[in-house]
Amino acid sequence: MPKETWVTGRGVRERRGFTLIELLVVVSVIGLLVGILMPSLLHARLLARRTACQGNLWALGRAALVYQMKWAGDVPVCWQNVDLQRPRPWKSWRTNLLAYTPRYNAFNCPGAADSGSLGAVFHSADEVRSQELMGTVNAGSYGVMYQYALPGYRVVNCAGLIARGHPMWSCAFSALPGASWTDPAASVYAADAAITREPVTYPTRGYKHYGTSVIMPPSAEEYFDSEVTRRFADRHCGTNCLFVDGHVTSYETAELDGMTAGAPDCVWDTQ
Repeated sequence: MPKETWVTGRGVRERRGFTLIELLVVVSVIGLLVGILMPSLLHARLLARRTACQGNLWALGRAALVYQMKWAGDVPVCWQNVDLQRPRPWKSWRTNLLAYTPRYNAFNCPGAADSGSLGAVFHSADEVRSQELMGTVNAGSYGVMYQYALPGYRVVNCAGLIARGHPMWSCAFSALPGASWTDPAASVYAADAAITREPVTYPTRGYKHYGTSVIMPPSAEEYFDSEVTRRFADRHCGTNCLFVDGHVTSYETAELDGMTAGAPDCVWDTQ
């Protein structure tokens, strides 16, 4: 290390400087530390978003329970605000729950990308209530499971006919055990969701400017093979799931995708 001599009133002192090699070593060590810490900081940030997301789903679960108390044990499932020209123009599951939620952004996952326009993120209660197709079917970051109720469950549909319950045409499913779901406490009601235009990836790469109000069950052929699919979303080290009874659990998204319909450990099937 080179020395620099300088004089003060108390005598001569020497001040040592850094050589180029020493500076490079210091810079390398700093770069190494940053490289080690950044993944941990990113992971911590994702976990924080996952926790905030769980809080939102918990709030939606409370809203669904209040809805059940008002509507004889039913929970809303319709995927869109059905056309007003229909004999029974249902409101979407989100519109039905909106009146019982503390704020409209409870429908927004903190990990969802905000395009600035209506898509995966809502910017007002009016957007949640939208009658437009994009405002109901192709918007949002949480979706209900898009599948039939149990075979014996019948309900009046949006055409005014009695038929097996399904989110496309039914307003609500009964949350009573054995009615729409075999075991509501072990059945997913809503979860992190995304619409994608590519094969399944972890984390999920969503279709820009679009969201979804429903999730196709992984047992559906188009879940893995279709170019455009509504899937469980992996935004924050996994997928948060709200169950019919109101509790929230986080899963690895690949685990959800790998479950088999009808199996005892499958949480997204109604059986």
